[in-house]
Amino acid sequence: MDPPIAEKSKKSWYFAVIPSNMAIGSSGVLSTLLALNLGATVTEIGVLSAANAAATIIFSTIWGKLSDSSGTRKKYLLIIFFALIPIFLILSLVNSVSQLILSYSVLAIFTSGIAPIATMLAVESCKSKNWEGEVARYNSISSIGNIFGLVMNSAVAVFLKVSWLFYISSFSCLIAALMLWRLAEEPEITLERQAFPIRSLRNAEKFLSSIFHFLDIRQIRIPKVRKFKLKPLQLLFLACFVQWTGIYFFSVGETPLMKALGMPDSLILALNASASLISIFAFSKIVPSLKQSRGNLINTATIWRSILILGWAGTSLLLVYAIPYAFVFPFLLGTIWPISFAMIWLPIVTHAISSSPPNEKSATQGALISSTAIANAIGAILGGFVISTFGYTIGFISAAVITLLSAPIFSRSLVDIT
Repeated sequence: MDPPIAEKSKKSWYFAVIPSNMAIGSSGVLSTLLALNLGATVTEIGVLSAANAAATIIFSTIWGKLSDSSGTRKKYLLIIFFALIPIFLILSLVNSVSQLILSYSVLAIFTSGIAPIATMLAVESCKSKNWEGEVARYNSISSIGNIFGLVMNSAVAVFLKVSWLFYISSFSCLIAALMLWRLAEEPEITLERQAFPIRSLRNAEKFLSSIFHFLDIRQIRIPKVRKFKLKPLQLLFLACFVQWTGIYFFSVGETPLMKALGMPDSLILALNASASLISIFAFSKIVPSLKQSRGNLINTATIWRSILILGWAGTSLLLVYAIPYAFVFPFLLGTIWPISFAMIWLPIVTHAISSSPPNEKSATQGALISSTAIANAIGAILGGFVISTFGYTIGFISAAVITLLSAPIFSRSLVDIT
């Protein structure tokens, strides 16, 4: 087989990401809409998000460690995709908020392993040195799946209840599993990625403990005590934790606010579809074309994310001072948001991969996701409480302040981010 054709054939498994993300990319907003339709409060929405995050905290690192230890990627992705099929069917049958919280948490046990494993499968399947471009390519194709799923769900939601849309998600995961089984190849094991037999889950648990260790604020350097100084990669994780605490503090109230403004489920899904469409161009075209260093991109994105959250705080005032076509403001803010996300996430991921030990690339990705998942759990609970108690405006302003507090921590870690 001609080398370029062979290289292209090895990347054909990317098409399996499309149906999987049609299901997974819509799961968050569908679960939130279903919870609101079941009568959930903003506080309960926070618990829903936090429970999902708690499962992600534990299992994203475990999945990554298992994949690194065994030297396989495809096998674990297949396990995950096939497991998602019955879980989505269960989600379609829940009839209470408590059942939804439990089912959505089980969903996270498996979806948390996709990003750390699939990202490394993309990197290791790429023989060229442009692996950073391959990460951007993978994220772009993932966004295509998000768009297809959200557009389809937006149309179907006009005629069917939200709970019925989980049947479509289950079928999409079946298609994804079959495509991955047929198209994906296990990348060759090189000297930079050694395979070790899986002894037990204790290895993963020990690694998870080490992640919590260097996210522990007690390890921050105290003047004149050098041993407490955090390394750049540890500072990066800490900065992500702080920023995403603010992000999830805000996002727990985003969909409830749109529902309070009178937006139907189909329109909210359409907004998410538009954001995913923008995300494709952001990851594949906009961010790669920017001539800034990784550090400058992160700083710029942090400022913009804080400003956009403040924009949502202003939008919440429309609950008091109603105007026609109020949905325009959420649409404008929602379509700009994915650009700021791509600006910050792409340099963070590429830096984490390049800075991690050779045989722990996937596990480091899992640790990165764990740091944001811990933030999800804390931010969602706090955000749900504050918004329920003091209202959307105060809650969103608080979220913007927390997000901005991550800027000085990112600056401390910029030594190695070029």
